[in-house]
Amino acid sequence: MKKSLVIAMSGIITGLSVVAMFLGSVVWIFSYVMPIVAGLLIIILSASAGKKSGLYVFFATCVLSLILLPDKEPALLYSFFFGYYPLIKDALDGIKSRVLKLGTKFVIFNIAMVASQLVLVYVFGIPFDNFMGKWSWAILLALANVVLVLYDKMFDIVVIVYNRKYRHIFERLLK
Repeated sequence: MKKSLVIAMSGIITGLSVVAMFLGSVVWIFSYVMPIVAGLLIIILSASAGKKSGLYVFFATCVLSLILLPDKEPALLYSFFFGYYPLIKDALDGIKSRVLKLGTKFVIFNIAMVASQLVLVYVFGIPFDNFMGKWSWAILLALANVVLVLYDKMFDIVVIVYNRKYRHIFERLLK
């Protein structure tokens, strides 16, 4: 694939990711969905142009989202987990032991979610809504782990659908 086409495709996916993140920033319910969508866009690029291009798009989207978005939560969720997960998923899936593989995914995810919430509270000064009492953090983290399992399954389905139906279209356009 030509380098100019890879750069153009990277720019388009970065732009789409930032727009998705902006939508997540202005519509409350999309705060948690759009970082996932923006992360899934990296699948297209890394499958067609390589993981190095995906890494560049991840960094560009992180920087632009943190600068431009009025609500920093979607940007932090993307930066701390959903943006780089498509790039490391193959390595994590390469772990032979199923228990170790799932354990590693959960550890990375939980550290990322706690770190992103701590940055929101202590760096950006956004108070944590304590609407469920003193167990709010634990309940939300448990629910987030359910989301991780669903996201991981959805990720595999998106990769299969992309490879079977759409990859040849993108590669034909980029030749």
